[in-house]
Amino acid sequence: MNRFDEKTLVRLAVSGDVKAFNELLKESGGKLFSFALSICAGNRDAAEEIYQEALTKAFVNIGKFKGESSFSTWIWTITKNSYIDFLADSKNFVSLESIESFEPSSDIPAELELIREDRAKMLRKLISELPVSYSEVITLIDLQEMDHSEAAELLGIDKNLLKVRLHRARNALEKMIQANIEFFK
Repeated sequence: MNRFDEKTLVRLAVSGDVKAFNELLKESGGKLFSFALSICAGNRDAAEEIYQEALTKAFVNIGKFKGESSFSTWIWTITKNSYIDFLADSKNFVSLESIESFEPSSDIPAELELIREDRAKMLRKLISELPVSYSEVITLIDLQEMDHSEAAELLGIDKNLLKVRLHRARNALEKMIQANIEFFK
């Protein structure tokens, strides 16, 4: 945090200070959007909807933040719950056809880049089909390269439970990849 500590920024945000709220988001905003993008199988529109919904809920409910955890853990939980709400609405089903392409890199041949994009899309789709508790640990640890302690704190779980979930999530994902191995060859 810049000039103020987290408690001061939260107090200011509770009183309606948008700048203080934005300062609180500097630490976790990018990671939250990246998480939303990953669990939405790369669908940018769905990720933006979830992210914006989470930010709106957090701003409106900042007065309910009790400080029992870090602000980033609190807003992470709101983002996860926004995703669950999004899934509950059947009209928000994310299909493979709706997944947007990534920007190709100019230093890799176009065909190879297309193959990598297709594989990345399929991998994101498979991750999004995992149970939420599995997809979130895969996203945090393997995609965002977050350390175990930080991920456990964000998820509000014990580090050992995180390791168990990660192991099970990787096994489940491996089985899904094996079932679709022809796509990854």
